[in-house]
Amino acid sequence: MSFLNLPLLQIPFEQISIGLAKTLPVVMTGVIGMSVMSLGSCSTTAESNYVSSDASPEGKLFGDYLAGTYANHVDDAQARALYFERAFALTPDDIQMGRRAVTSAITVADFDKALALAKQVERIGKKEPMSVAVIGVHEFNANRYSSAIDKLSLETADLTVSILAKIMQGWAQVGAGDISAARKTFTSLPGGAYFSKFGQLQIAELELSQGDYPAALKALDELKAQEAGSLELEMVLARARVMSAQGKSAEALKSLETYSDENGQFETGPVPAYIKKLTSGITLEGARTPKQNAARALTESSYGFFVAARAFEVAEVFLRFATELDPDYDKARMWTGELLSFHKRDDEALAMFRSVKESSPYWVSSKLSESLFFSVREQDDKALAVLETLDAKQPSFVTRGALGRAYLIQEDYDKALPYYEAQVSAMTEDELKQDPTNLFLRGVAYTETKQWDAAKADFERVLSYKPDHSDALNYLGYTWVDRGENLTKAFKMIEKALELEPNSGAITDSLGWAHYKLGDYEKAKTFLEDAVALDPDSATIIDHLGDVYYKLGRKREANYQWQRALQYDPTDDERRDINKKIKGGLYAVKAAP
Repeated sequence: MSFLNLPLLQIPFEQISIGLAKTLPVVMTGVIGMSVMSLGSCSTTAESNYVSSDASPEGKLFGDYLAGTYANHVDDAQARALYFERAFALTPDDIQMGRRAVTSAITVADFDKALALAKQVERIGKKEPMSVAVIGVHEFNANRYSSAIDKLSLETADLTVSILAKIMQGWAQVGAGDISAARKTFTSLPGGAYFSKFGQLQIAELELSQGDYPAALKALDELKAQEAGSLELEMVLARARVMSAQGKSAEALKSLETYSDENGQFETGPVPAYIKKLTSGITLEGARTPKQNAARALTESSYGFFVAARAFEVAEVFLRFATELDPDYDKARMWTGELLSFHKRDDEALAMFRSVKESSPYWVSSKLSESLFFSVREQDDKALAVLETLDAKQPSFVTRGALGRAYLIQEDYDKALPYYEAQVSAMTEDELKQDPTNLFLRGVAYTETKQWDAAKADFERVLSYKPDHSDALNYLGYTWVDRGENLTKAFKMIEKALELEPNSGAITDSLGWAHYKLGDYEKAKTFLEDAVALDPDSATIIDHLGDVYYKLGRKREANYQWQRALQYDPTDDERRDINKKIKGGLYAVKAAP
């Protein structure tokens, strides 16, 4: 059986940056009120020949606008920024063209250009929200807090810019020493329930920055009472910092260890970094500067809200501002890399991942993201090299699991097996009962390395914990069928797996193959044709369909399916057998039923 329907390795959210290739839940509709273009790669140069240099002024304007739009369509961020800037230069009174130019400059991290363009928009005499916000952030970054507050106090129906401006306004007020005004700003952030809770977190950070520890803890208690949701980790970290600042390191350590125990034993990221410091007698960082707090606020809201709402363009703007305010904040750099990778801006994404320092709590996550970057692009050798280096430098349960899965995907079961043996050995019985994924994957590795008794024991153990584990039902049932053992029980297991996962091509294939092994070729054909429809790129399933056609006397169709199977990356063993069948028919393979 090929490595078909295996579950993704589950890693706690804060131990690895989320992969944007996965579908994210939409938590808000209609949120994108800003005209930010979609993000994309810099696969072409900014001087791409999108526009003729011989055009009339009107033609140049039209050409530059269309070139910017086309660059946006093909995900060429640098060209998009160039051509919208040119189009704005030709129409200096066009507010919306100015906004496109400003936001495009932000998404290529050219803040000097974004500021210059924003000032041009301002000189038109109209308060375009994004341009005003850019100027306000610039003033904030220069520690000109009064001027920043003046800009960031804008009233606008543009929700996304309003959220950005209010977050920045609050921290500018802190910088200016107007703590009462900052509290009021954070208490009234726009954007609904998420930002109501988010404002409480900002107030806690504000009170910590002022050394008012009881007020900081009170704000955190109020946030906890509201059910912090995606803000829980930041709330826990903030509480630990407050307690550490109070001299209560033992209490801070206990709270972090409890949180880690309850959430999967964090091995990478800020939680173990804090635990290590406290265990070594080091006081956690306390008050942060307004810039540092603002950068962290923009980062958390970027992923906690805008990415969750699939507003990726807005998310990048927030992250770009965060890295401008605090270039050393690795979480923002890592998450910016994730967004750039998702939009295939490859060079920029890799630069972001590789800019995260090895001493950073986010280094492991950034390297896992870099490995995923290569894996998605089918550069498996590079993906493995990143993981091997990572595991050699900072070995952990997370890195072992990532390496094991990488080898499984490459169908190098001999190399995968030791990692899964180590994973299972590191887990308690209760942990395995809660999540038997590593036990199941060890069973897969045992199966493929011809250690059937050990594999069978692992699959049966998984099913004793999770009777409805569809992958274990399918894998054990399929293997029994393939070995000609326990056929009645195997059929029931595969049928149950298919009830649980009716749209699984792998499981449908298993049931078809079971009928094939029993000689019921008509039923086998029905299931295998369905399996190919569900999973049209599986060499294994297509190969099986060819076998059943051969048995039904449809030899030309069988040969066609075998030829097709070769196009979909079969294993070495499958490729060898398929080539034999193409030359000499089904029985050219010694093991053919």
